[in-house]
Amino acid sequence: MREKEREKERLKKKSKVILKRVVKRRKELGLSQWDLGELLNLSPSGYFKVETGKTKLDTIRLLEILEKLEISAEDFFKDFK
Repeated sequence: MREKEREKERLKKKSKVILKRVVKRRKELGLSQWDLGELLNLSPSGYFKVETGKTKLDTIRLLEILEKLEISAEDFFKDFK
């Protein structure tokens, strides 16, 4: 596997970890995908695509999600490697 492909795979794995943390926090707060989508002004399918990685998550959207999940970026990424 070439270096570029390895790097892409490494980043995909990190992206999955981020999305899993979003799901975990959402569930801790007792929010459904529908609920969080509503808070973000996204359709249920639109938010589902974000959470499942079908839609790329940009920095602004991630910060919006973290705000709605009542967690700081610092706390969210604590122990993130």
